[in-house]
Amino acid sequence: MSFYRIYRPQVIAEIDNVSVREQLLELLNKDRSALPHAYLFSGPRGAGKTTAARLIAKLFNCTRPLASGPCGKCDQCTSIAEGRNIDVLEIDAASNRGIDEMRQLRDAINLSPASAPYKVYIIDEVHMLTTEAFNALLKTLEEPPKHAVFVLATTDVGKVPATIRSRCISVVFGKATTEELVHALKRIVKKEDLGRVDDEALAAIAETVDGSFRDAVKLLEQVSFHKGKITKNVVRGLLSVNEEKTIETFLAHVVLRQVKEALTDIADLVRDGRDVKVFLVDCLTRLHHLLIEHVQGTVNGTWRGDDLKDMIRRFTQAYGELRTSPIASLPLELAVVEFCSVSFPRTRESSAEDTKEQKKGWISDRVGDDKNTLGLLTLDKLNEFWRDFIEAMKPYNHSVAGVLRSARPKEVKDGIVTIEAFYKFHQEKLSETKTREALSQVLKKLFGEKVKVEVVLGKK
Repeated sequence: MSFYRIYRPQVIAEIDNVSVREQLLELLNKDRSALPHAYLFSGPRGAGKTTAARLIAKLFNCTRPLASGPCGKCDQCTSIAEGRNIDVLEIDAASNRGIDEMRQLRDAINLSPASAPYKVYIIDEVHMLTTEAFNALLKTLEEPPKHAVFVLATTDVGKVPATIRSRCISVVFGKATTEELVHALKRIVKKEDLGRVDDEALAAIAETVDGSFRDAVKLLEQVSFHKGKITKNVVRGLLSVNEEKTIETFLAHVVLRQVKEALTDIADLVRDGRDVKVFLVDCLTRLHHLLIEHVQGTVNGTWRGDDLKDMIRRFTQAYGELRTSPIASLPLELAVVEFCSVSFPRTRESSAEDTKEQKKGWISDRVGDDKNTLGLLTLDKLNEFWRDFIEAMKPYNHSVAGVLRSARPKEVKDGIVTIEAFYKFHQEKLSETKTREALSQVLKKLFGEKVKVEVVLGKK
């Protein structure tokens, strides 16, 4: 089990976010029957909202409460911590965002709790609910049964309707300070007997996770696998590797025209509090290295020359627009969308899986001069995409595409593609100069390599 799950705060005193801890402790001044029935937790990811929501559930259902809050050890507390308490329901609004789900909740909420004093509904990412779902939830918040408690959590409180916010006690989860993060990490270091992690390493972790407890604990767990003393240089080395992976993943999504995935990568950066400008510079640095390798003829990867140059131009333009953009990520997102709109050739008859594989096939394995033969096109690749090659020929010559259906690729060698026809008149048709030129053009368009085409007569 990961550190983050093992070392989640189980009682209020273990919450390292001082502001949140003090707000929850204030709830102890009243009997739980007099406490508000709805809470809205807002703040960035990894700030501890879900953990605090479970502590609220314990606060209402603990069978052996202490002066400092829920005990964390009774059956109710342990079952809540382990996620198996049937009276504490955690709902992901991103996946259950419609009115039907809220109606089901409204119908079920009137049923009495099975074993606990209160039924607690924890709705994560509540801002993802539809307008109709919010309206249904509002009615439930206005007239809840006495045994119902709601904890709504969100990373974007601005998208939660004011009517919902006004009916909840708001708890804002700010980004953790470096001191709070180090304090949390030291507790784990002690329990895990990780004495080889020095204080500077913990400070380096805290300074790079943008106030996220979750990310800090995850990073500590990663560095804990390192043999020997763990210093700030070890931490920085690991961060460098992770950053490189993020850049490579993003650029791969862009060059494959996987626009949704690429935009998700950018959204993750924004959500994690990363500087879009710094990330864009890092991407351009990587593309610059690829360009130099291309000139030197040493580049290896899934890059076509035109794609590489086009992406550099678009990202450079996006960098220039960052300063005046009202939304920091918008220029980069626009550059991605525009680049991906220059789509790969595809056919209407191709399936989604075919299209996915076509994208892989149409990206050159090496950037090079289109005038040279690089050996990118192979017989296996041509066989794999033969049907798509035929479809791509239709705009050039529909009858030639029909003839190709009765032919097959025979050999790809030394820049020459040999096609085997099984009827004499098919061979003659495909051997015409204009036809062979058209075949060559389409092959270059699909596979990024200029080749010659020869047609031979084969035996049926």
